[in-house]
Amino acid sequence: MVVKSRVRAVVSVFLLAGIGTCWFVIASDYSDAATSGTYRLVHNGARSTLVLRPDHSFRQEVSDSGGVRRAEGTWRRVGEGGVAFSRDFLTFPGEQRGEDGTAYSDMQRTFGILIHLSLRTYQVTWYGSADPARTDQVAGRYQETEGNHSRTLVLNPDHTFDQTVAGFMQTASARGTWSIASNGDVVFSREFIKPSGEPLASGETAKAMDPQGHQFLQIEVAADQELTYYKKRLPW
Repeated sequence: MVVKSRVRAVVSVFLLAGIGTCWFVIASDYSDAATSGTYRLVHNGARSTLVLRPDHSFRQEVSDSGGVRRAEGTWRRVGEGGVAFSRDFLTFPGEQRGEDGTAYSDMQRTFGILIHLSLRTYQVTWYGSADPARTDQVAGRYQETEGNHSRTLVLNPDHTFDQTVAGFMQTASARGTWSIASNGDVVFSREFIKPSGEPLASGETAKAMDPQGHQFLQIEVAADQELTYYKKRLPW
């Protein structure tokens, strides 16, 4: 009996080790094969189907109160779990595009098995001070330090700002106000222009992490919502 118990224990250990190894292999798979498939999204009355083909093309359909829209384009993997879509991708309110209009998502796994794509609802832009000798810790003139588009931001001492953005969607100018939050962040009013050249949408905010007197502003535009495509696991 003792021998049988030991055998069962050894078999159980190897079985659990095998299951654990299989789970780890599946959970860490971010390959093209794992990414390809059909996804569904439901958000605020809108429904969408997204098909990612193995040849790195995609087909997308979005239906809402305005009707049905369809698009086709290409997708590519970025890093381990990032997925980027061409400018043909149909975005949702609150979703943020990159410098060139690329739409980004993050591939994630629930319990290591269930796959979903979280669309990016935030975007960070760096502005560098054009007044290196300024005495005020925040106020001054700033220009974007990266990218191919011209963007200028002036924070006036009276807590107003003037902004000009040449974005991939349009070129626009705006004047608004800024304030300092209790944690030191610089918070902008709703007149702030996104890197695309578009105004802030409902539910979107713009702020800069506490600059602490440095020569740079790290400005984040973000939405207070989640936009997620869930991959279908069954054929129906």
